[in-house]
Amino acid sequence: MTDLAELAPEHFDPLIGDRFAVNGSDGVLQLLSVERLKSPSPRTQPFSLIFTSTTHRLTQATFRLTHPGLGEIDVFMVPLQPDARGPLYEAVFN
Repeated sequence: MTDLAELAPEHFDPLIGDRFAVNGSDGVLQLLSVERLKSPSPRTQPFSLIFTSTTHRLTQATFRLTHPGLGEIDVFMVPLQPDARGPLYEAVFN
């Protein structure tokens, strides 16, 4: 499993548009954007990931995301207000 403390936005930038498995179900989430955050966090560069899903409705919870280039990570996801792209979900790394 990938160590969350070692992840940076640069790990996700090339994955924009890619699909992630969620709790073992393939292709559930698609990464839409990587946003750098301004925060007094001890993390070198706090960031958030915005995802959408055309197949699932997720609740606020911790999910195991899997991507072939990244491996597995457990992240806390929060649903956001849907837009024209569909339901949106955010994971914040701070």
